[in-house]
Amino acid sequence: WIEEHLALGEQYGEYRVTGEFSYRNRFCATDGLVLAGDALGFLDPVFSSGVFLALKSGVILADAASDALKEDDVSAQRFTEYGKSMQAYIETMRKIVYAFYDENFSFKELIKKDMRLRSDLTDCLVGNVEDKDFTALFEAISDLAELPEPITCGLPKVTK
Repeated sequence: WIEEHLALGEQYGEYRVTGEFSYRNRFCATDGLVLAGDALGFLDPVFSSGVFLALKSGVILADAASDALKEDDVSAQRFTEYGKSMQAYIETMRKIVYAFYDENFSFKELIKKDMRLRSDLTDCLVGNVEDKDFTALFEAISDLAELPEPITCGLPKVTK
């Protein structure tokens, strides 16, 4: 059906392939402004990580913004802990996304290496990343896939 309907079509321009839709803002806040959700950053949506990160940033930011407004101080520096938390969460999810796209990586092979990693992997995939050490998981993943270097952006832009 598709071939039949496209038979009369004609290619226009070059074929292009794109990937890696991820991005991260350089700063999470400046005086009087703070970013959340996709405004802060976005990861390839392979694991719905963007939804998790958007919701997580909203929850964390709601508390930080409430405190800032109560104290009448919306300076960028007020959001340092928010920026650090979001950096950590994004980097954790980013490693899983990069591994997924590496042709040498296999979740099955990862778990076969060490069944104890299954719990950490599950926690990462469901977004249970708060205050958790995933060192063993990412060391095991790095044996199967090339993991990205951390991106160190997303803290507040402090101008003073």
